[in-house]
Amino acid sequence: MKIAIILPTLQGGGAEKTYIMIGEYLKFQLNYDIDIILFKDLMDYETKLNVINVLNKNEKISKNLLKFFKKFYKILKNYDIIMSGLELQPNYIAILFSKILKKPCICTHHSIMNKLLNTYKNKFLYHFLNFLLLRFANINIAVSKEVYESIINLYKIPKEKCTYIYNPIDIKKIEMLSKEEIEEEYEFIFENKTLCFMARLEENKGLKKVIKALTYLKNYYLIVLGKGNFEPYYNYAKELNVENRVFYLGFQKNPYKYLKNCFALVLPSEFEGFGLVFYEAMALGIPIVGSGIKETFGENNKYGIYANSVEEIVNAIKLLENQEIYNYYKKIGKERVKEFELEKIAKEYEKVILSIL
Repeated sequence: MKIAIILPTLQGGGAEKTYIMIGEYLKFQLNYDIDIILFKDLMDYETKLNVINVLNKNEKISKNLLKFFKKFYKILKNYDIIMSGLELQPNYIAILFSKILKKPCICTHHSIMNKLLNTYKNKFLYHFLNFLLLRFANINIAVSKEVYESIINLYKIPKEKCTYIYNPIDIKKIEMLSKEEIEEEYEFIFENKTLCFMARLEENKGLKKVIKALTYLKNYYLIVLGKGNFEPYYNYAKELNVENRVFYLGFQKNPYKYLKNCFALVLPSEFEGFGLVFYEAMALGIPIVGSGIKETFGENNKYGIYANSVEEIVNAIKLLENQEIYNYYKKIGKERVKEFELEKIAKEYEKVILSIL
């Protein structure tokens, strides 16, 4: 059975990482024929899967629309199932060609949609397209219960066309990669208590709050892992006189060797559909502090400390200085993450695939 997974690019995000893991497991463990189809030839992540690019990295979709759709048609007609790996445009492409080619279609959802679209200028157009199109997918997979409830309530999609499957965590791989030695030039950072911020450098991820929190956490350093323009954040750190305690390491193919040596992961995001990095931290026994989706932290902060404001972040870090509390989160996180092991999640995807044939 041939399955196409559609993504815009394979540049450093949680959704991209997720579908590489799921695709590779389905192909190499369960014998499905899986390819990744990218809008453009832009890749940060490596994969053993076959990757097909619709356009090269220098071509603009808006100026090559006819080529874009013609090539998608030519590619997708060779597959049995069309699957989107991300909301909005990938979902629309998957639904459109599933109808043209009369093939089953799976759409996926990684964000609380009304919060995500509040950051878009043309949010009403996207809400309209979601309302119009998503009901035509054979199944809509949300990455958490909160995302599942949001798409049903917002777009009135029939419940039988929706489900939720949490993102997978490859615990063994994370543990293995975390054992790699840190470069000598960075070793001095981890001689102090170090916080880790790991995400794309976007305003809604809350990096400025973490930098501001350093003004109250005098003995802490901060490492920043992720793709984006760091200059405005460096300038902000400079204004607060904490620039000598903030270190930008950029996008790293192996972030786990750094994360393992941190005191806590801090990500006060305005919205997350799942928050993959929180679970990656848990896999390494690193306590989590942040926001975005309450499922991640559990009732009464069972699995991590929910904190969005600067004051909440500071209080959370000070709370973790209590060794008993720190050890509790270290232990509970490692137990919690076992519920999202790759094998279990990939088999849940297989059930969905078999159900739409």
